[in-house]
Amino acid sequence: MKGFVQIADGLAIVEEIERIRRGERRDAAGHVSVEVSWRELSPWAIENDQVKIFPLARSDGSDEADAQLAELQRSLLMAFVHFFGGDGFHAESLLDPEEGYGQKLSRQRLASPLRYVWRVRDYAFTMVHAVDSHDSDASTLALHLYPAEWQWSRLGNDDTKRAASSRRRMAAQLHAATLDWAWPDAPN
Repeated sequence: MKGFVQIADGLAIVEEIERIRRGERRDAAGHVSVEVSWRELSPWAIENDQVKIFPLARSDGSDEADAQLAELQRSLLMAFVHFFGGDGFHAESLLDPEEGYGQKLSRQRLASPLRYVWRVRDYAFTMVHAVDSHDSDASTLALHLYPAEWQWSRLGNDDTKRAASSRRRMAAQLHAATLDWAWPDAPN
């Protein structure tokens, strides 16, 4: 692959997930369906158990392609701030590279630092700009979705046995989460 290629629209994916999880989609029988079919959102979606990865774009490392990837990342960042906050209200959280999913991501070969995470219903999502695992000159931009409870604690009493059990379950899920993926054989 030469240059820059974009295979998916990150904003459209996140908006559709929100629409589905709000109960705005109906199945063939007319019943509300809140289950997300990840491959319907993008044929290149990667399902690693609790983590869903949507490859968005790839740069071969040339100056022009890197500039296009940076512009896509900037425009998505602005769109996410606007649509999942907006009008002066910022709903994003900082993605801490020292804990949780941020720590897991920081072990990857990143092309730019982790920044923000947003919430869409019961999912957290972030953009990840990483070095391509098969070509160290190239980089990729992907959207990562994972359970929101990995990022934000549920409201309630944290001192209960149920809360402690939930924290242990989430820690085990996070520890087992696989972030490995490769750029798909997509049309250029």
